[in-house]
Amino acid sequence: MTTIAQSVISGVPCPVSAVHDHDPHLLEDFLGDTVFTVSMAGYPYVVRGCGSRVEDRVRFHEKDDMVGRDIRVWHVTPAAEGFQAEHIAAF
Repeated sequence: MTTIAQSVISGVPCPVSAVHDHDPHLLEDFLGDTVFTVSMAGYPYVVRGCGSRVEDRVRFHEKDDMVGRDIRVWHVTPAAEGFQAEHIAAF
């Protein structure tokens, strides 16, 4: 279940704290069906879905737990320390 104290805001990079319950080491850790956790204002937010490589980042489609429909799109990129994920408004 996703835990968050506020709404997900587009364009705000969030540090990734884990991917598949371990520290992410490579951008490839985010490819295919996977799950990762970001820290949003000190609260964990779990993102489940599917990622694909697009140039220097992973485009990740977050899926609804219940029916598997797309909820939002994230871009995962390397950061100074680890990785960051940013919700991107995609229409």
